[in-house]
Amino acid sequence: MDAILEAAARILVERGYASASTNRIAGRAGVGIGSLYEYFPGKEAIFAELRRREMARWYAKLRAGPASGPPREVIAHIVRTQIAYASANPALYAALETEVPRAAVAQMQGTIQNDFLALSTAYLQAHRALLRPRAPVSFVAEFLARWVSSTIHGFAMHTPAALTGGHLADELIDAVARYLLSTDAK
Repeated sequence: MDAILEAAARILVERGYASASTNRIAGRAGVGIGSLYEYFPGKEAIFAELRRREMARWYAKLRAGPASGPPREVIAHIVRTQIAYASANPALYAALETEVPRAAVAQMQGTIQNDFLALSTAYLQAHRALLRPRAPVSFVAEFLARWVSSTIHGFAMHTPAALTGGHLADELIDAVARYLLSTDAK
């Protein structure tokens, strides 16, 4: 199965989703088309699994971080982990984001987002006394998740070189900390 996913990733980056037929993927993976169909019912399932695998790797690293540490440390871990995800293979990240139909990954992506928001909301609730915003904690958690993700995504898609060097991470960590934390907690 890994060979099929790796072949699909290479074809996606080199030729695009439209050119990634199951026959082409099987050929690149060095497996027969029948073997491919033992694992995947079709092209959409292959790319859904590729996207799921990539997101699961990132999410495992995110969850391995300091879930109960000081807020700035948690913010830094989340930002740096998301930047690492987007910058580990920028061409694959961009191709998965732009080429793979959203329907293929919507359920899996929703599950990860819901879990992340539940964890974030619980963390923020436990640290409510340190927070500057007085909006409901669930709103603040979703606002921050969307803000950080969309900022990193925008740089990954339009200025991928900015993902390296630390400037983006440092500025985003500072911006989130200034928004989120009261002056006493910084």
